[in-house]
Amino acid sequence: MAGLLAERLAKLVSKGVGSSFWVSKTITSSALLTTAQDLTGVSTGRLYVKQVIVKTDSTGLAGATNLEILSNNAKGLLNIAVAAVSGLGGTKTKVLVGGSDDSTTDDNFFEITGRGTILEAGKKLQYIGTGSAGTGAGTVDVHVLLERLDEGATLSAA
Repeated sequence: MAGLLAERLAKLVSKGVGSSFWVSKTITSSALLTTAQDLTGVSTGRLYVKQVIVKTDSTGLAGATNLEILSNNAKGLLNIAVAAVSGLGGTKTKVLVGGSDDSTTDDNFFEITGRGTILEAGKKLQYIGTGSAGTGAGTVDVHVLLERLDEGATLSAA
């Protein structure tokens, strides 16, 4: 009986306000379209986007002007992290941590836009290639760290 209670308590705490989890998806360069594609499904509550990490394979991305990670929120800026595809060649990593990581001088950050945000309940994270569609077979892994602002809020990769 004590074991069952402990398991139930652990499940509640693991999805409590303030708990964090990762969502990850691999995107092929040729899947970078000029219309927004779903990175995740719909959120079941409010989530703070704490960190975004993108990592390219040895080929990297090509074709599009920028890779944008965005939301379809009803309020606030939609862009969360924007990097020039020219800076996402083979084996590159870009990181957004916390509030703002805009940097034109550090290749490890999103040089165009890097802003934490609140993903609204019922909304998604998305990605898009600007300028033109991506080309080639290179891939980028997108990892997003989220913190629950609402009890039991969830989100999964699309």
